[in-house]
Amino acid sequence: MADSPSQQIIGFPSYFSNEREKTASNVGVVLRPLIVVFLFAESVVGTAQISGEFYLDKATYAPGEPVFLYFKVVNDGTGNARILSADPYSFCSGYRIEVSSDPAPTSSCAPMGYGGSCLLSDAALAPGKSQIERILLNFEHNIATPGDYSVEAVRILPYDLSSDDVFTPYNEPNIEVRDTLHFRVDDTASAGASEFQSWVDQLHSSDPETRTEAARTLASVAPPSIEDTLLAFADNPEFRQYAPLAYHRLNTPRSIAALAELLKKTEPGTYESTTSAEYLAQSNDQQWFPLLRDIAKNNARLGNYLGNAAELGDDQMLPTLIALTGSSDRQFTAVNAVIAMGSTGSRQAVPILLDFLKSPDTDIAERARYALRILTHRSVSDDPESPPQSEYSKWATWWLNEGKNAPIYKAHECGDFVPLP
Repeated sequence: MADSPSQQIIGFPSYFSNEREKTASNVGVVLRPLIVVFLFAESVVGTAQISGEFYLDKATYAPGEPVFLYFKVVNDGTGNARILSADPYSFCSGYRIEVSSDPAPTSSCAPMGYGGSCLLSDAALAPGKSQIERILLNFEHNIATPGDYSVEAVRILPYDLSSDDVFTPYNEPNIEVRDTLHFRVDDTASAGASEFQSWVDQLHSSDPETRTEAARTLASVAPPSIEDTLLAFADNPEFRQYAPLAYHRLNTPRSIAALAELLKKTEPGTYESTTSAEYLAQSNDQQWFPLLRDIAKNNARLGNYLGNAAELGDDQMLPTLIALTGSSDRQFTAVNAVIAMGSTGSRQAVPILLDFLKSPDTDIAERARYALRILTHRSVSDDPESPPQSEYSKWATWWLNEGKNAPIYKAHECGDFVPLP
């Protein structure tokens, strides 16, 4: 790769549209697609032509091999430009990347929206220069299973052509690049040990960005041959944030035990703690339920712990959740306990939630409705403004008629919501 990938380029999610049509789409395997969007603009010092393209570096990968999606932005004009810059994995990066293995937007497992703030800056892009950024698809997408995959990629990239020192991205022009790319994970191919060793070597680089990318990559693909290296991530402050993912992807008795140990010794509410609890719940190993239950009880104002304990504990967690619904802390503990019932996969939770659906406390009733949807994959209305209490009659009638035979789902069992009759 001739251009350095270290420069990070960013846009804003507020520019995104719900429009799903592609500006251009490729047929078959795509290695280096044509530039799909470009925009001309005038500058006081010259003319800048900013363009962008997505590409993959090859068409076929071995199971467990890192798969990078590349984005290249080019200034083909004669004037200088400045490109907005930030972490490409942040929610406000300007990227929207969907892999064919992701849950559908209508699925019960579809991710919820993100919020927060971003550290933003800008970088100069001189005439004739380009910048390349790469995003590891293994990090946030499930591409471990052999088969064919498609990637729908969108980038909204603001830029600035003025000589003003103040960069105001919401007022600047932007390019919008869309494309569909394809690749295959082939179980007859194999990733060489030398490739993984190269990433291990980069953990000791003098460049912090190189070390971070190496840790993220190794945690995402978690080759069993370097289990000892990955288990040491928890003891390294620089790599600790990737330890839960590494232990989860390894999925060995040693790594799951290390995940539990990391949960025990990290401060509740930190990224390492909450992520460790999430992955430990997914281990389906009941020996860890007491640990998750105790942490959840002691941190009930942090709802994710209750949901994790409920997911692993099933019916065992219901008594704890019922007790917590009576907490004087109605704003956090009580509502968190109600919504966590949706993660139990317990048929016994449904009639309890039906009672909460009638509650005059709208916060409680709304959480009960959400939990019922997760448990049953059923819904009455997609209107978020619909009062939850008004749905009680339909839910109660359906449960009376079909409750004994209706399927009940765990939180990780994905599916679309079916309207109640």
